[in-house]
Amino acid sequence: MTIKSILLSLLLFPVFLFGKTQEQPKIIFSLFEDSNATLNLSDVHQLYLNNKFEKLFQPSFNPGYTEAIFWLAVDPKVLPGQKEWLLAIDNPHINILEWYHLDDKGKAQLIYQLGDFLPFKQRPFPEFTNFAIPLKITRGYYLLKVDKRKESLQVPIRILSYNELSTTYINGNLINGILSGAVIMMIFFSLALWIGTAKKLYLFYGLYITALLLWIWSNKGLGFEYIWPNSSFFPSRARPIMLLLNIVFSIQFMQLFIGQTKKSYLFYPNKVLQVLALIFLALILIPGDYQKSFISFRYAQNLLTIVASLQVLLILLSCLEKIYHNIKEAAFYLAAVLALAVAGLLEQLYMYGTIILDYYVAQFALLGGLVAEASILLYGLAQKFNRYRKEREALLLEKSDQQKILTDTIVNVQEKERKIFADRLHDEIGSMLSVVALHLNTLKKNQITPAFDNQSKLEQADEMLLQVADTVRSMSHQISPVTIEKLGFVKALESLILSVNNTEKLYIEFVCLGFEETSSYTNNFLNSIYRIIQELLQNMIKHSEATNGIIQLIEHEELIVIMAEDNGLGLTKERLVNPSGSKMNSIFSKVDYLQGKINIETPGEGTLINIELPNQKLEDK
Repeated sequence: MTIKSILLSLLLFPVFLFGKTQEQPKIIFSLFEDSNATLNLSDVHQLYLNNKFEKLFQPSFNPGYTEAIFWLAVDPKVLPGQKEWLLAIDNPHINILEWYHLDDKGKAQLIYQLGDFLPFKQRPFPEFTNFAIPLKITRGYYLLKVDKRKESLQVPIRILSYNELSTTYINGNLINGILSGAVIMMIFFSLALWIGTAKKLYLFYGLYITALLLWIWSNKGLGFEYIWPNSSFFPSRARPIMLLLNIVFSIQFMQLFIGQTKKSYLFYPNKVLQVLALIFLALILIPGDYQKSFISFRYAQNLLTIVASLQVLLILLSCLEKIYHNIKEAAFYLAAVLALAVAGLLEQLYMYGTIILDYYVAQFALLGGLVAEASILLYGLAQKFNRYRKEREALLLEKSDQQKILTDTIVNVQEKERKIFADRLHDEIGSMLSVVALHLNTLKKNQITPAFDNQSKLEQADEMLLQVADTVRSMSHQISPVTIEKLGFVKALESLILSVNNTEKLYIEFVCLGFEETSSYTNNFLNSIYRIIQELLQNMIKHSEATNGIIQLIEHEELIVIMAEDNGLGLTKERLVNPSGSKMNSIFSKVDYLQGKINIETPGEGTLINIELPNQKLEDK
C-alpha cells in the first residue's frame, strides 16, 4: 500500500465511521436566489406563488462565496402538530437573517431580525449559540431572508422541538467545557514550562494552541456569545484574525519543535508566509464598514485560502524533510496536524451537506481534534524535554569528569613545580649557603688564619650571597610575578623578555597590542597570562634549540590572543598529535582552566602556537 493510500484511508476512515449518505427528508423547504439583491418582499412573495422557488431535497444549501441574497420558504403544514418546532441553523456566522410570516392573503409580518451584524441578545433564543427561530404550524408560510454577501455561505438546517434543542445544547455545553478545559490546562502547563525553563518553544506552543482554541470558539459562535456579544466589528473578522494568528504562531512553534534552521530550504518560505499573514492581519483590523472593507472582496478571501493552503503544504514538506533525517519531533507534529485535519474534514463535509453526522460529532469534531493535536504535541514536548534533561545530565557528568581531570592535572603540575623549587632550594641555595657558612666559620678563627686570607674569604662569601640573592629573586618571580605589581603588566612582560635576551642564547621579539588599561582585569587572569608566556619562553629555551622567536599578545574585545613562534626544531609527528606530552602540560592546564583554545602547527622548521582566551574584563561580566 502506498503512503498516499494510507493517508487517504486515515482521512476517510472517520467519515465511514460517523457519517452516512445524505437521506432525502420531506420537502418542506424551497429556495430562491436573488442574484442582484434587488427584490423586495412583495416580489419574492409573487415568485413563490408562481412556483419560481426551487425545492430543497436536503436540509441545507451551500452556495459558497456569493454576492446574492437568498430567500428560504418554509411550509409548516407538513410538520406533525403535536409539538412546537424550532428552525435551527447550525452556522452561527450569517450576517443578517430576517424571519417573516406571510398569511394566505400575502400579508407579511417581520417577526425576527437577527445575525452576527446585530447584538447577540436580539435573537429569540439567546441561550443557544446557533440560530434558533420558532416555527409554528399556521396558515400561510414563512420566509427567511439570508444575507451574507461577499462571503462564503453554508446553511445546514434542522427542525426540532425546543426540548430536543435544549437537551443537545446542555449536553453540548458540558462536552465543550470538558474539551476546552483540557486544552486550557495544557496551555497553562506549557506556560509553566516556559517560565521554568525560559525556552521559547513552550511559549509558542501555548500561543499556537490558544490561537487554535480561539479560532474554534469563533467558528462555533462561542466568542460572539460570551466574549463580544454586542460588537458589530469583530464577529465577522474573528475567524480570519484567529486563523492568521494561528498561521504565525504555528510556523514559529513548528520550526522550534522540529528544529528547522536556516540550513533548510523551507526555512525562509515559512518566514515569508508569516510576514504575509501579519500583513493580511493588519489589513483585516483596519476599522470601517465591513461590507465595503478590503476583506469583503472575493479576491481577499481567495488570498486567505491560498495563505492557509500554503501553510498546510509547507508544514507537510517541513515535517517530511525532518522525518527523512530521523527527527522524531517531526513525526509527532505531522500526526498532530493530521488529527486536526481529519476533524476539520468531517465538519466541512457536514457543513456542505455531503454527510449526516451525529449532532455532537458535528459540533465538537474540531474541538476534539484540537484536544488530540494538543495532546500529541504535549507528549512530543515531554519526550523532547526528557531527552534534553538526559543530554544535560550527561553533559554535566562529562563536564564534571573533565573538571576532575583538569584539577588533577593542575595539582600534579603544582606538585611538580614545588618539587623543582624544593630541589633548587636544596641543591643550589642550600649548597651556596653551606659554603658561606664555611667561610664565616673560618673567619672566626682569625687568630690562626693570616689577614690576607680573611679578606679572600670575605670576598668569596660576599659573592656567594649575591648569587643566593639572584637565585632567590629568580625563583620568587617564578612563584609569583611581583614585577606586575611594581612595573605594571606590560612592563613586567618586557622585563621577562629582556631577561631571556640577556642570555644571548635566544633573541625574542615582543609585540603587545592593547592592555593600555589593565585595572579591569583580575590579578589572577593577568598572572595566568604572564605564566603562559613565561612557560612558552622556557620551552623555547630548553627544548626548541631556537635562536630567534616572537611573542605576540593582542587584546580584542571578546578574546585575548597569544601567539608564539620560533625557528627551532619543531614538534615531531607524535608530539604534534599529543602536544600535551611535549613539556607543555602546564600550559594546556592553564588554557583549559581559562576556558581557552590552543592550536599548534609545525610548518617545516620551528613551531607556531596560537592561544585564544575569552576576555575576562570585569565590566563584561
